[in-house]
Amino acid sequence: VDQAIFADAVERNMENLEWLALHGVRHQQVVGEVAEQMTIVPARFGTVFSGEPALLKDVQGRKAALKKVFARVAGGDEWGVKVFAERQVAAVPVTEARSGKEYLQQKAARLKKRPERNDQELQELATALGKIATDSAPSGKVSGAQPNLLWQATFLVPRPKRKAWDQVLKNFVERWDGQRRIEVNGPWPPYSFVSDAE
Repeated sequence: VDQAIFADAVERNMENLEWLALHGVRHQQVVGEVAEQMTIVPARFGTVFSGEPALLKDVQGRKAALKKVFARVAGGDEWGVKVFAERQVAAVPVTEARSGKEYLQQKAARLKKRPERNDQELQELATALGKIATDSAPSGKVSGAQPNLLWQATFLVPRPKRKAWDQVLKNFVERWDGQRRIEVNGPWPPYSFVSDAE
């Protein structure tokens, strides 16, 4: 890649949402295409080496950690799962707060109206998916405030177990019909499972 754009000016360019969207999507496409062909330890967008010698030096310095991560992610894909309550939570009326205390009280009242996030059925789903996956990771710093979001996690699923994975999800979709909605995204390269190599 161009050194001026991706190394010298990368911090400034990362603040340009149009530039970031264009190049971030392209990065994901390339990583995804390579991941379809072989096991990879994907690098996050913005990881830049000045040349092949710098890359080789970095890899040599982390060889043991990289081998461990390669062994863990081999033959698996990352899948994200979210569960939403179907029922709409009654909105707490918002009025203009006259003080900081009143603002915090209103905010607390809105949070209390959110659906229950921790219940037995969600634990059953997490357990059933965890038995198929080789690893899981919590997720949700960005999406945690989505309305009616009850639970979310990311899983590393072995490709040979994909049918069993799909069946568990189908069973819970049928079981929760009209009560909860399951959103699944993937397959992705195993971004959430390579932190040991970073």
